[in-house]
Amino acid sequence: MNDGCASCSSRDKVTAFAPTALPSFAVRPGVIFPDWSVVASPVVKDALLAMIGSNHVLNRWSGYDPATDRVRVALLQHYVDHGRAPTSEVLGKRVGLGATAIWPPLEELRRRDLVVLDSGRIVGAYPFTNRDTGHRITLDRHVLNAMCAVDALGIGAMTSRNIAIVSHCRHCDAPIRVSTQDQGRALADITPATAVVWLSVRYEGGCAANSLCAMTAFFCSDKHLSAWRHEHSADGPGFRLSIEEALEAGRALFAPSLAGVCAGEPPDGLAADARVAFPPSFDTVSKNGPTAVRRFAANGHSSGAYDLVVIGAGSAGFSAAITAADQGAQVALIGSGTIGGTCVNIGCVPSKTLIRAADTLHNARAAARFAGITAEAELADWRGTVRQKDALVSELRQAKYVDLLPAYDGIAYREGPARLVDGGVEMNGTRIPAGKIIIATGARPAIPVIPGIETVPYLTSTTALELEELPRSLLVIGGGYIGAELAQMFARTGVKVTLACRSRLLPESEPEIGAALTGYFQDEGISVVAGIAYRAIRKADQGIALTVARDGRDTTIHAEQVLLVTGRTPNIEGLGLAEHGVAVAANGGIVVDDRMRTSKSGIYAAGDVTGHDQFVYMAAYGAKLAAKNALNGDSLRYDNSAMPAIVFTDPQVASVGLTEAVARAAGQAVRTSTIGLDQVPRALAARDTRGLIKLVADAGSGRLLGAHILAPEGADSIQTAALAIRQGMTVDDLADTIFPYLTTVESLKLAALSFGKDVAKLSCCAG
Repeated sequence: MNDGCASCSSRDKVTAFAPTALPSFAVRPGVIFPDWSVVASPVVKDALLAMIGSNHVLNRWSGYDPATDRVRVALLQHYVDHGRAPTSEVLGKRVGLGATAIWPPLEELRRRDLVVLDSGRIVGAYPFTNRDTGHRITLDRHVLNAMCAVDALGIGAMTSRNIAIVSHCRHCDAPIRVSTQDQGRALADITPATAVVWLSVRYEGGCAANSLCAMTAFFCSDKHLSAWRHEHSADGPGFRLSIEEALEAGRALFAPSLAGVCAGEPPDGLAADARVAFPPSFDTVSKNGPTAVRRFAANGHSSGAYDLVVIGAGSAGFSAAITAADQGAQVALIGSGTIGGTCVNIGCVPSKTLIRAADTLHNARAAARFAGITAEAELADWRGTVRQKDALVSELRQAKYVDLLPAYDGIAYREGPARLVDGGVEMNGTRIPAGKIIIATGARPAIPVIPGIETVPYLTSTTALELEELPRSLLVIGGGYIGAELAQMFARTGVKVTLACRSRLLPESEPEIGAALTGYFQDEGISVVAGIAYRAIRKADQGIALTVARDGRDTTIHAEQVLLVTGRTPNIEGLGLAEHGVAVAANGGIVVDDRMRTSKSGIYAAGDVTGHDQFVYMAAYGAKLAAKNALNGDSLRYDNSAMPAIVFTDPQVASVGLTEAVARAAGQAVRTSTIGLDQVPRALAARDTRGLIKLVADAGSGRLLGAHILAPEGADSIQTAALAIRQGMTVDDLADTIFPYLTTVESLKLAALSFGKDVAKLSCCAG
């Protein structure tokens, strides 16, 4: 037996073992289990012999009759086609058996530990399970759960399809990803490359799912496998396999499961009048590639119900609808207002194009930092700039939303306000039956509670981007990312800007970053009034007047116009949430769990309407998970642990992971490193050293917990840190990574080095 330390890689072997010399049995004519012909590695041979030699396989998996075999094949094929287990009724119809007649073969398969039943429901059929084991396989756009690591690797060969596996290290929980090629018979990619598998052969209690499957897992490295074995049953029987060897074992164990099944062949052993022809997609050993994407049959009923109704036609709504349609579902997408939602119409796209326009004015003025260079830029026609922005918005809305709809036969687009009713939604007096519902209605600018606010005209982030004439002066109320971006944008167009906020600029960022950016704003003539309480706002002769209290004294701020940017309010009015038991949080957002489920069964929510992670990419991500979970059984979890966040000021603010304060509040002991951009060669060469980089790491392991960048090109550097956090890298790993010289992203390496060195004393590239 392999002791978990040594291994023999199949890359060194060229000759497979002869099946006639090894224990096996016939699954069906011409199909032998296990498939010894694919086994080339001695360690895989030993592992399979340890399994085959147990009562678990020889006495349980062999010898059942052809009719029972066809039930098992149909059950596995349903998992493949639909991404989830069938009901007993659906399975019975698939093989031509009635509601009563289907149970004897199911009980026989359960007795042989090939099927898992729970209270009259099918919840597993090796290698698939309804349970979230942490081994997720993407197969023909479905996401399924595998019983264990080796089962996951064998599914591609079993179905003659390439698959993608997302799992995690059993010891440290770091993500592990594996993809296959050659119809599941070879590896395409392994991340990290050091990943290995522990194959347990301890079978107990008559159920592999609770014994050897529970212990067969991925590990990110041999070091973590050894550590885990030291902590958990170090003497348990099993084998350390490379990923290639584990794939070999998976092929040998599971490729026979669906081999030799022909399309249209009636199930042997069934009465002639009970036989049904299997559709062509049942031929899982076809060499013609994946079968066509299935069409949900109106949620499995003949009632005409949609499989999924999505309320909201913005980024989240489109993401959910397209994801569901790609899986063959029939989807009703209901929009109310301008199609495309916030980002393309009134958020990301229009704001960033106007911010970049204002940046060109500033960059011309800043050119004098280089000796011998002067430049000028003039704002000649702001109305023309705004109309150019509007043209871009219209173009992208048409291309990325309106024109996409005809490409998806499974999506029916409707317009009008929607409301939840029993069994579906109601829109314009029409009832739309639905199997599942996703609410993705977005959010709108919040209006702060300030005495007198209802008596003054004000701008929001929406209307401010529509201004064709610039005010002489502007008061921005709110110091979050929207307030910071728009305050600087208007200041660079020549508007006199005052920014007022209750706490500090960018209160959720690292305090060093907020303080530094405040200084840079003041250098540009922006007045930042922080740490205040709003007393009242009123109309004044020249516009508006805001009275604030700071340090026990009242002060009045005057401006021609006021811009309110104090957050966003979820759009939940008129949906009928309370009547249908959908819980709402204190901030007005729909409460969801990590599967995107609301408190009402069958109803999900995603995007800004949930009141958290209000970024367009997180809305699309959450909506995709919601759609997959709604259709495939709630197996996917929302994970924002490596969520990048960008503030498009200049310098840009880019963050991922935990801040120092959040980490300490969670009880973690941390170390931090902060360097200024005057230590970064790229910034020195650009003669612009505004900014800093701060890293937060676990004090014990050195694992990177957070990265926070304030730099002119910081946004394009943060994804490196996001990947480092997602992969569980330490600051030493980051410091040892090769970075290109004279880039902003090199600052991450320098900040990592500064945990143990004074980077000011390093020569160029010496790190």
